Amino acid sequence: MCSSLSSSVPCFQSLAMRVPPEVLWAWMELHDSVSLYAAEKKIRRAAGLKRWQLQRWPRLPPGHQHSPLDERRLHHAAWNGCLDQVKALLELPVPADCQDPQGWTAIHHAAFGGHLPVVKFLLRRGTEVNCRDFFNCTPLHRACWNGHAQTAESLLQQGASHELRTCSGQTPLHLAAANGHLETVQVLLRFHAQADSRDIHKWTPLHWAVFGGWGEMVQLLLGQGVTADGDEGGGMSPLQLAVLAGNEASVRLLLRCGASANARGQDGRTALHVCATSGNKKILQLLLTGGAEVGAVDTDHVAPLHLAAGAGSRAVVHLLILSGAGLNAQDRLQMTPLHHSAMRGNTEAAKLLLYYGAKVDVAERLGRTPLHLASEKGHCEMLRILLEGGANPLLRSHWQETASDIASEHKQHNALQVIQSYLRTLQKTHAKGRQHSIL
Repeated sequence: MCSSLSSSVPCFQSLAMRVPPEVLWAWMELHDSVSLYAAEKKIRRAAGLKRWQLQRWPRLPPGHQHSPLDERRLHHAAWNGCLDQVKALLELPVPADCQDPQGWTAIHHAAFGGHLPVVKFLLRRGTEVNCRDFFNCTPLHRACWNGHAQTAESLLQQGASHELRTCSGQTPLHLAAANGHLETVQVLLRFHAQADSRDIHKWTPLHWAVFGGWGEMVQLLLGQGVTADGDEGGGMSPLQLAVLAGNEASVRLLLRCGASANARGQDGRTALHVCATSGNKKILQLLLTGGAEVGAVDTDHVAPLHLAAGAGSRAVVHLLILSGAGLNAQDRLQMTPLHHSAMRGNTEAAKLLLYYGAKVDVAERLGRTPLHLASEKGHCEMLRILLEGGANPLLRSHWQETASDIASEHKQHNALQVIQSYLRTLQKTHAKGRQHSIL
């Protein structure tokens, strides 16, 4: 793949570490990172096996004798924009619509490289302007993906459809917006491309522009009448995607254009929930200033403070507490923010919660306190913080297990030593207290 394209695609590993699976899958499909087999299945379901076989291995008319090497030469010449070589190969004759292993024809290669003279020549030779590759991409899709505005305009003038969709439901406008090609998007909009069309993930071009961090693109699409909120796509609103991408400028712009800070995804989470897990204090302040409800809960009754307490950002936890988040709010499992921090070993969050008055011995639905969860995970420093904060090591769960029992059961020997050491110290303190009272 050409370097200009690869430089526009974020690092896959860093993306995988910070985005939820449904968002990552949408990004993978956009960039054809799905396997060819997966794409084949989609086309087979849509068109039937026989039609697929004819599309992949077209029957050539009698007299058309050429070698596979000639086909590769034609594709290579079109890729590099070598018009003379393309003309010579077509005179052999090599059919202009022969496909490579990905289903690309010569015009796909030429359009992707922005080689306008080759594209025009192939169209004059009768090449179908809306021919599809194995991902259902037309030459217009390929030109828009790589940001060749003049090529896209020429294809549109020759009858290319801006409404055709890839296997993942993306129009050329989706691809141009996702990759930040502003001029190409302007061309498509001049030809009346639908600015709010949705792919199979229900993402609009605005979703893709926001997720990519293309500020000018976001502004352009909003100027076309696309609502800043819209219906949530793939479980997330454009504002939530901007927060997820850590794009402060897009968050400001969307809020200024009327996006609701309390719009909910399919799981009931707001942008504040997303920010609580990402740990961006500046964006959190923007959302709170924009009217975000600090106590909003999702379908599992999880509040932003629950997520922040487990995620590890001390600054975000502090700001949420100062903004009035419920210290002892319980989710559907009756877990408090302190339970979440204890389970994840987030000691800084636990210190803040205890400092501001969080109850240390609240039991969740199975009767387990934060101390039980910390002992199960073997978080020794967390155990010390909870014990110093007044946690009772003798409390039992509904299964009649103490924190020591759980540590022993899960072979958390260091955690068991911490609890036993605290109990010995406690016994010595009580013994000294009794002696003083007798004296």
